[in-house]
Amino acid sequence: MPLDAAAIASAADSSLDPSAAQALRLLAESDHEVVLVAPAGQEPAAELMAMAREVVAGVPLRPPSPAWYLTADVERCQGSSTRLRTVLIGATPPPGSIHRCDGVARDLRAAALEILASEAM
Repeated sequence: MPLDAAAIASAADSSLDPSAAQALRLLAESDHEVVLVAPAGQEPAAELMAMAREVVAGVPLRPPSPAWYLTADVERCQGSSTRLRTVLIGATPPPGSIHRCDGVARDLRAAALEILASEAM
């Protein structure tokens, strides 16, 4: 599951909100592989690195297995794909936005619960 590292950690101090860390641990304990997406040269928070399987520079358009991409930037939502589902964290897309996310969650914890609920059905 690719995660936008900048959307999760505070850019100012590279720290991770405790509820975000708990949500990521919940996903990892539920057999999800956490993959961070960070631009080259940008070091994600140490707490994120500890939970991640790997860090990649971009989200694959066609991942080898079903995946979720969590981001706070609507511009990074890549539309619908049978293998890659996108969840916008923190806000709804502006009216008239040409980018569409598969889901919207108020925070990382809500996104994690949405993922687990979706897979349980």
